[in-house]
Amino acid sequence: MIDKTEHAHVVGAMSVPPFLAQARKARSAGELGAAEFKRVEDRAVDEAIALQEAIGLTLINDGELRRTIWIEALTSSLSGLAMVSHATKWKGADGEVIEHPEPAVVDKVRRVGHRTAEEFTYARSRARAEVKVTIPSPTFASALWSPEHSPAAYPDFFDLLRDMAAAVRAEIEDLAQLGCKHIQIDAPDLSFLCDPALRAAQAEQGIASDRLAAEGVELINELAAVPGVEFSMHICRGNHPDGWMASGGYDEIAEQVFQRAPNIDRFLLEYTSPGVGSFEPLAKAPDDKQIVLGLVSSKSREVESAELLERRIKEAAHYFPLEQLGLSSSCGLNNGVFSMTDQEDKLGIVASVAHTVWG
Repeated sequence: MIDKTEHAHVVGAMSVPPFLAQARKARSAGELGAAEFKRVEDRAVDEAIALQEAIGLTLINDGELRRTIWIEALTSSLSGLAMVSHATKWKGADGEVIEHPEPAVVDKVRRVGHRTAEEFTYARSRARAEVKVTIPSPTFASALWSPEHSPAAYPDFFDLLRDMAAAVRAEIEDLAQLGCKHIQIDAPDLSFLCDPALRAAQAEQGIASDRLAAEGVELINELAAVPGVEFSMHICRGNHPDGWMASGGYDEIAEQVFQRAPNIDRFLLEYTSPGVGSFEPLAKAPDDKQIVLGLVSSKSREVESAELLERRIKEAAHYFPLEQLGLSSSCGLNNGVFSMTDQEDKLGIVASVAHTVWG
């Protein structure tokens, strides 16, 4: 059963320390060997673990500091992807569209690596707290699908979805065999289904949004059926510092997500992007779950006041039991906005408010 006494949560990615950023450049330029680079990565992970434990978090991760981008945990372990003319579209604050290049599916997808195994085994050896691993949802296939490049390998998008699920399943099974007891499935793409404009765009690409919501969430639920592992699902609107991927409240997907994923123990939901809506959809969640409110912005250096966060938590408690709520940042803290001090302040307010509200 899920431990609902854990009320302060880290979502995943943490800020890249300057020494690691420099090492990545040196490695890319051929100026730093593999062994030396791994020692730098290890130091960054050690510091991320130490920070999380110092502020009192009892469920931590390695900060995703071995990844250059969150989806690399999966894409670096797959064949069939390429950087082609393909981009995810973000909505800017002034209404402009920001295009962010992403890999696209160009051939049959097969798992050829196991990135998260290294992440978990090292973090477990260094941490005193429980360690969780974050892994992209197979539904993120919708963002990797290119109408121009993907149909040659997958005339039917939903065949791609099933192959992605098979790759994620293998990753999860490996982690479970290594003794990992906490896995977070990151599914920002489910927020696309909250946005009528993005649903229309998916329809133009041959992806039926209603079918994706149903089959996608059911696939996630099947992945979360591994005995002895606690599963979380994180849904946000993307982590670009100047934009977001989707608008619209959780009303559109609450019933699908909450009712079709009984194997998910904990839902981490962002509540800071424009148009994210009210807490009312939380009333549709089963009463044996935990809902973690992403109320601390991952896109602003300004630290939210304790009073504001406590008030919003109490508002959410009108729709879901207070003792089964938690607090986190809206997404990871690795988007170039935060200094290391900023990151400590953001995680610190999460831990402090959680202690005040829940003891």
